[in-house]
Amino acid sequence: MIEVKNVSKKYGRKKVLHDVSFTAHPGEMTCLIGINGVGKTTMLKIITNLTPKSSGTVTIDGQPLQAKSYEVITFIPDAIPMPPSMTIDQAITFMRDFYKSWNDTRANELLSFFKLDRRTKISDLSKGNTAKVNLLLGLSLDVKYILMDEPFSGIDIFSREQISNLFSSGFLEDRGVIITTHEIKDIEHLIDKVIFLDDGRVLKTFDTEEMRISEGKSIEDVMREVYLP
Repeated sequence: MIEVKNVSKKYGRKKVLHDVSFTAHPGEMTCLIGINGVGKTTMLKIITNLTPKSSGTVTIDGQPLQAKSYEVITFIPDAIPMPPSMTIDQAITFMRDFYKSWNDTRANELLSFFKLDRRTKISDLSKGNTAKVNLLLGLSLDVKYILMDEPFSGIDIFSREQISNLFSSGFLEDRGVIITTHEIKDIEHLIDKVIFLDDGRVLKTFDTEEMRISEGKSIEDVMREVYLP
């Protein structure tokens, strides 16, 4: 389990996160929702120690983030981190050399799933295919937890559908996922827990299935209540 407890973050005098607390469990998808600038990406980067927190604690399976934690968690940013001059194959080789948890079999399965040619340069890919390669590089690691920042951002409808299909395939089975996205309808049926953020604060947290059963409301219904009272 990933546990975030009373985490705050300041940049100078500006406080972008205010005592944020939540948990994310293996085998579940947790979704951070909010308009741009409310601290969603900052939160993901704090969990992976890419950005230092100002206060609070983050633990993974009961332990504070340390060197060996990177063997169980990965962060997939909203933009591919590889140089555009690299081919897909070169990017795969880089990941294989850099990460002990790299899984070549899964990488090949994802290449086939996305119908990608490993000889293609990243600079020659469409935005949708670049997003797919970005996901391939993160999902080919044998890790317990996956953090994704806006995987559907700015891509065409067909790429979005293909990535949505990925979420219901076996590639994410038994792994804990924390995702930020504005494209709720594409994956709403797969989301287990929702955390609404606004101005760096948690406004509401709920279990999606319980909300559907007890109140008959979708995530979008609750969003309207929270953000448009």
